[in-house]
Amino acid sequence: MKILDIELNENNGAHLITRKYQTELLDLFPDEQLRGCEMGVAYGGGLANMRRIWGDRTETIWGFDTYEGHPVEEMLTRCEASQRAGGKASMAAVCMEHWYNLKDRYGDRYTDEHIQAELDELGYDTVVLVKGLVTDATDVSFIEDLHYAFIDMDWPQAQRDGYELLKNKIKPGGYLALHDMCKRGHIPGCWEIYQDILAEGVFELVEERPDPQIVSVLRRL
Repeated sequence: MKILDIELNENNGAHLITRKYQTELLDLFPDEQLRGCEMGVAYGGGLANMRRIWGDRTETIWGFDTYEGHPVEEMLTRCEASQRAGGKASMAAVCMEHWYNLKDRYGDRYTDEHIQAELDELGYDTVVLVKGLVTDATDVSFIEDLHYAFIDMDWPQAQRDGYELLKNKIKPGGYLALHDMCKRGHIPGCWEIYQDILAEGVFELVEERPDPQIVSVLRRL
C-alpha cells in the first residue's frame, strides 16, 4: 500500500510549493515542537509529507475531512456561491471527479480507515484524523496553536469557514497555505474570499502561484 497525494502530479503540485515553507519552520521555530493542520485531506499525502519533513520535531498534525468523498449534497445547501455558479455542475461540485474516476490509482482510497492504515504502517502516530464536515461550528478548541495550516476544501463557504476557524490559531511567523483561491474564476467565489482575507491584514502574502498550482502562502503577522 502507498499513501497518495494528488498534489504531487504533473498538473498541479501545490505541495511542491508548500513543503518549502514547512521546511523553513524547522529553522524559524528551532526550540519548538511543530503543530500543523490540513483541512481537506483528499488521499492523505499532504499529511504524510508534512510529517516526513518535520520528523521527530512533530508534536501533532491534524487532518480534517469527511473521509467519505466530496460532500456535494451537504455543501451545496451551505454554499451560495456554488449554487449561483451551477449547483451540481459548478466547479466546486465536480472538481474531484477526475481523481475519483482514476480507479486504479486513486478511486475511493480517501476513507479514514484506509489513510489511517497507511499512517500506521509509516509509524506516523502524531498525525490525527478528524472526521466530519468542516463548518463554522466545527470544534477546534483542542488545538492550542499552529505553526502551519493548509486549507483545501474546494467549496468557497468551506474555505471561509476553515479560515475563520484557524486564523487565530496560527502563531505569529507561522504560515497559512490556501489552495484554489488565488486564480480569479477558477472556483467561483473563492477568489473573492481570498481578497477579503488579504484585505483583513491578519496575514501578509509571501508567495502566490495562480498557475498551475493555484496556491498561495501567507505569513501570520
